[in-house]
Amino acid sequence: MNRFRLALAACVLAALHAGAASAQGIPGAPLAIGHGVEREGLARYRDPPVNVQGRYVVISLEEHRLYLMEQERVIWSAVVGTGTGTRLEGAGQKWDFSTPRGMFRIQLKEKDPVWRVPDWAFIERGEPIPPLDSPRRLEVGMLGTTAMYLEEDIAVHGTNNPDLLGQPVSHGCIRMTNEAARRLYHEVEVGTPVIIY
Repeated sequence: MNRFRLALAACVLAALHAGAASAQGIPGAPLAIGHGVEREGLARYRDPPVNVQGRYVVISLEEHRLYLMEQERVIWSAVVGTGTGTRLEGAGQKWDFSTPRGMFRIQLKEKDPVWRVPDWAFIERGEPIPPLDSPRRLEVGMLGTTAMYLEEDIAVHGTNNPDLLGQPVSHGCIRMTNEAARRLYHEVEVGTPVIIY
C-alpha cells in the first residue's frame, strides 16, 4: 500500500512539474488550486478551508468551472455560468450583476425552487414593479430543478438554458445544467464551504 501511495505522489509531482493542467485530466488546472501555482487568485486558496472536515466547493470565475473537492482532491467538476458584471440603475436603485468572490457556506438547499423576482428583473423587462406580495413576484422553473443558496440573492442553481454555460451570463448566481445541479445537491450539505475566486 505504501508503494502505491509513493508511486501516486510521484506521478502527481511529475505532472505538476511538467506543467500538466491536471493529473485527473479535468480542464482548468484544479491541482493548481491545491498547490498554489503562480497565478493571481490561486495562491490565496492554496490550502483547504480551515476546520473543514469532508467536502467543499471551489468555483473559478475565470474558468467558469465548479469543483467539488475533498482535501486537495477533485471529486467532480462541472461547467457553470457566472455573473456578467454589468450594472443597472432604475427606480432609485443600483445593481451590480457580478458573482461575489470570497468564502461562503451553503445556507439552504431547495428542490423545485421558485424564483422570487426582484425589482431589477421588472426594470430590465420594462415593466412596472409590482408590490412585494404580488403573484407576479413568483416564477416557477427559472432556477431549474434545484438550488443551493449562498446568500439571500445568490445561489448555485440549475438552468433551462444550458447552451449559455461556460460564460458570464447570469445576474450574479452560478448556473449549472439541471443534471449537474441535482448531483451537487446530493453531494453537499447545508454548511458546506464554497470558495469563489
